[in-house]
Amino acid sequence: MDVLTEPSAVDHAARGAGVELTLVLPLRAKDSISLEEFYSYWLNVHVTLPPRFPGISSVWLHVVSFDRQLWPSLPGVSGRPAPEDEFHGVPEAEFPTFDDLAQFQKYSDLQMEDGINFLQEQIAYRSMGGNSATVVDRLDDPAPDGRDGLLRHLVFLRRRSDVSVEQLRQFVEQRLMATYAKSPVVLKLRHHLFEEVELTLDHPGVGMFKPLERQYQAAFEIVVADEDALTEFTQSPSWLDTAEQLAAHCAAVHGVRVDRCITTKLDGKITLAGVRGVDVADTIAAMGADNQRNPAVSQMFLSSPSSK
Repeated sequence: MDVLTEPSAVDHAARGAGVELTLVLPLRAKDSISLEEFYSYWLNVHVTLPPRFPGISSVWLHVVSFDRQLWPSLPGVSGRPAPEDEFHGVPEAEFPTFDDLAQFQKYSDLQMEDGINFLQEQIAYRSMGGNSATVVDRLDDPAPDGRDGLLRHLVFLRRRSDVSVEQLRQFVEQRLMATYAKSPVVLKLRHHLFEEVELTLDHPGVGMFKPLERQYQAAFEIVVADEDALTEFTQSPSWLDTAEQLAAHCAAVHGVRVDRCITTKLDGKITLAGVRGVDVADTIAAMGADNQRNPAVSQMFLSSPSSK
């Protein structure tokens, strides 16, 4: 198993090519624990499990907040989920093939059993093949560790009842993303087109399903430099020329602020955060302890996974 990816060595223009399945997984914290406990457990205990199993090629973790979101609202459109539908983290995971997904499922029972410790709900949104695509990427680092200071949002879209899934998909791909991509302040733009939710990863004791009328059909990630850049974007033709159409297609546009985006595995290689957890990786970075990044050190914390 390869460890400690070196982002500078990755051709990130080609990253993600040939991925057959992307999972976007909104997580809701267990009702009986605090958000502080949720983030501590998720980012320092649970996150060291998924990257170790075969089949899964890349994992990003998005620490999110609806209270801190800055995404503009639209008249007549829901701008925030009902409290019972809010979520607190969003992993994104890639599988090169469906055989890789099956291999991951074969080995990952320990990860699935861990969900009950900190999760109330996990909804697995599936995006097939090219339905997940990076439209713009002007960032230098394909494996962010959450300390870049950029302003990130994940924006989840729910179609209106008189708009078909295909109509929404065409609008997102052909109109919305194409227009947003023209803005010079957009540093990254990536979209996902979702299938109807079905059980993909089974966490016993964790809610895994929502009624169709509460599911999303698409989402996009948008990154700008700061609040001034977001203001510039929302005052530009990229926003103004599409806002009315976005409202016409969507009953809900739920933009959630990404407080931190952390990579735990990239193109088959585990990052330091994936090996040691986020807090330990932060401490190592703060101390400049580069010797802790030695693959030989990381290998001490890794072992070959066992299947069921």
